[in-house]
Amino acid sequence: MSSKNTVVPFGTRQEAQLRLKSGPLRKEKRAREPVRPTTGRVVGFYPSTKNNRLVAWESQLEQKACALFEFSPDVVRYREQPISVYFECDGQMRRYTPDFELHFQDGRSIYLEVKPFAKLEDADIKRRLQQIARFWELNGRQFGVITDVELYNPTLQLNLKLLRAHQRIQVSDEVRQRVVHWIATAGSATFEQLAELLNSPIQVYALIVQRVLHVDLLLPFSPTTTLHLPEGIGHESRLFSYRTAPDFE
Repeated sequence: MSSKNTVVPFGTRQEAQLRLKSGPLRKEKRAREPVRPTTGRVVGFYPSTKNNRLVAWESQLEQKACALFEFSPDVVRYREQPISVYFECDGQMRRYTPDFELHFQDGRSIYLEVKPFAKLEDADIKRRLQQIARFWELNGRQFGVITDVELYNPTLQLNLKLLRAHQRIQVSDEVRQRVVHWIATAGSATFEQLAELLNSPIQVYALIVQRVLHVDLLLPFSPTTTLHLPEGIGHESRLFSYRTAPDFE
């Protein structure tokens, strides 16, 4: 049974002892600085408008995850390497730093690890993640793992790349009101119709980025793409799913 987006109790499994490395976090301070590029490893920075800064990523999977976090309406903000914990495993204290911390519109937050799905088949890695998840559960926090299975969607990633190029385009209040009134009256419009109305496809993309307009990002953009007014923010507006303990299936 899948446990995506669901916190599953750990039952009677013996718990490892963990402790926080530090007290309250400073704003935007990383618990661990990203590694430098090495042979065969690609690292970089994602230009986040939502966070108003560059967000460091250490793999192409993390780069894809940043795009999903950036354009998911229910994610208020996110940050990389937010905190470190030490946990006891096989008689040794081991350090762990989650890849991301996300904060949602409803006030919840979650720590997320980004890993290739194949890594979850390693019993030692899975046990380590189970211990960390149990620690956060006992402290009233959520923990999940997002893998390449959830992140691999070429159409979605291509759409987000296109929208990112229009994040800083300014749209006047007059244009916003005009578009909202027109679509509220018509019920919907195609991309081509709205681009003709505004004489600017660029502003149509900008209105999608600014969530004035809603579009199905799982389908390729085209002149016939249907645009609606957004119905609100909730879990259905999240562009990603994640896996939770104990099995991360």
